[in-house]
Amino acid sequence: MDHSSGAVQPDVLVCDEPVASLDVSIQAQITNLFLELTEGLDVTSVFISHDLSVVQHASDRVAVMYLGRIVELGAVAQVFQRPAHPYTTALFGSVPKLVLDADELVRFDTIDGEVPSPLSPTYGCYYHPRCPLATETCRMTQPEATAVSELRTVACHNFERQFAAAQN
Repeated sequence: MDHSSGAVQPDVLVCDEPVASLDVSIQAQITNLFLELTEGLDVTSVFISHDLSVVQHASDRVAVMYLGRIVELGAVAQVFQRPAHPYTTALFGSVPKLVLDADELVRFDTIDGEVPSPLSPTYGCYYHPRCPLATETCRMTQPEATAVSELRTVACHNFERQFAAAQN
C-alpha cells in the first residue's frame, strides 16, 4: 500500500465542531458540503458536535458521550426516536424549544446536579450523581456496554427502565 497519498485521499475525515460558530444557514451549507464530499470521495467522516440538529442531519450513527465515555451508540434514527440512556434523554430535553405561549417563548429542561470532575471521576457510573434512575449498583460499578439491538449499545445498569419510559 502506498502511504504517500494518505493526506490527499484519506480513509477517515475527523471534523471537530466544524460548524459551531457559523450562522445557521451557513451551517447547513457546510454540513451538506461535508456530506457530498464524504459520499463522493467514499470517505468515512467522524463528526464531533454538541449541536444535536447537526448530528441528526450529518450522521448515520451517533455515539453519545459523557465525561469521555460512550454511554449510547447506535443509528441516529433509533437513538433520536427512543433513547436508551438517561443522559441521552436529558440531552434531548435540554434543547431549547419554541412554545406558543406569550409568557414563555422558549422552554428547555436542565440536567440536575453538577458535572463530576473528569480528573477525579466518581466511582461507578460517571452519570450516577445526576441520574434519576441511579441505584446502589450505579454508584459502585461502572456499567459495560450492553446490546440493546443489533448495532446498538448502551452503558447503563437500568437501561430497560429508560428504554421502556422512552417508548411511552
